[in-house]
Amino acid sequence: MLTDKHVLELNASQLLSEVVGFETNEVARTALGSSVTTFSGREFIDFTGGIAVHALGHGHAEVVAAIVEQAAKVLHVSDIMRHVPQLELAQFLRERFAEAVGGEEWALLFMNSGSESIDAAAKLALKATGRHKFVAFEGAFHGRTLFASALSRSKKVHWAAYEGFLSPLRADIHHVSAPRCGGCTQQRDDCCMNSLERLLDEIGDEVAAVFFEAQQGEGGYHPMSLEAAMRMRELTTSHGILLIADEIQSGFGRTGRWFGFEHLGISPDMVVFGKAVGGGLPLAGFGASRSLMGRWQPGEHGTTFGGNPIACAAGLAALRVIEREGLIGRAARLGEAVTARLCELVGQYGVADVRGNGLMIGVELRDPNGQPDYLRCDAVKLRCREAGLLILTCGAKIGNPAADNSTLRLIPPLNTPEPVLWQGIAILEAALQVIA
Repeated sequence: MLTDKHVLELNASQLLSEVVGFETNEVARTALGSSVTTFSGREFIDFTGGIAVHALGHGHAEVVAAIVEQAAKVLHVSDIMRHVPQLELAQFLRERFAEAVGGEEWALLFMNSGSESIDAAAKLALKATGRHKFVAFEGAFHGRTLFASALSRSKKVHWAAYEGFLSPLRADIHHVSAPRCGGCTQQRDDCCMNSLERLLDEIGDEVAAVFFEAQQGEGGYHPMSLEAAMRMRELTTSHGILLIADEIQSGFGRTGRWFGFEHLGISPDMVVFGKAVGGGLPLAGFGASRSLMGRWQPGEHGTTFGGNPIACAAGLAALRVIEREGLIGRAARLGEAVTARLCELVGQYGVADVRGNGLMIGVELRDPNGQPDYLRCDAVKLRCREAGLLILTCGAKIGNPAADNSTLRLIPPLNTPEPVLWQGIAILEAALQVIA
């Protein structure tokens, strides 16, 4: 076992690939609730939550207990047979989908990661429709597997290095304007869905599915407008196209609803989920109606570790706490309060916009010329880190890769104690003022 001295002396860049782009050189020692302590002795308020994974913060007692209990019962059986945590979690999620979508009962497929689940949903769409093309939006991020990378269109670094190799996939994936209008006009002459309509007029009978995020994540924390979402649903329905919601980052209470699409008044045909669903362990998947899921035959897709007993037990424990303690309503209430406070800074310190739902909040920075200010954004992030607050950045100005990361993103645990939440916000405000 490594001693403290050895940990601090290790050259991590020689041990681990740097391709993932670690945010800091710190090494986590302990993490509990909304804080992380490192081997260098630093303690941080964590507004990253493992990138929206820790909806209950780090090391929640009930989640840990569920992990320990399940590990002593069934550790792994793969697809040899079902197990109780998987069945219980599927039942829980089916009830949530019934409330959010209505209609026919849904079935679930569990995987390990959001990217895998995006791929799986696409495979089902191909099988169910007999069509071969897909549509996604500029600014989208759907993962880092080969297909998910081709589907994504936010930070150029996510896909540019592979562009030549993705060409066969790109031929069947089309990107339309980012869903960033404030709502359609009566004549719809400036709606962001016009490009989708034009594309579907040309190739609609070849499109299997449209993927969307109710609130774009890596693309800048832009919520889709109600009007745009309704039109998107109208267009996909009229062309017989499946509508697939990517709720990997926005699901399970993050936006103040169980799912982000509930803000939009629409019902997607499939919902891909991940991150928070595992309570901190690798777990993801997607849901669809039983009739749609039934278009697959056994063996046409599969997974060795997806929906494993320990991850399902941890996820079920986490979701039950979220429901029992009313954390979704709390996220909506506190998110509104945080947004209102930060909106007072708009027009100052480079703050151009504050947006989002629940505790999924983006603070966009622009320079005096009105251009996305990724340099200031990065400087504010580093200043926050120096002061003991972990935050992330996101955002891409479409067509301008240099403007990546011009938005600060705030995704604290849903149960962050209010004094800690406001302490973190105060650190952010101070950093904005100093960097300005």
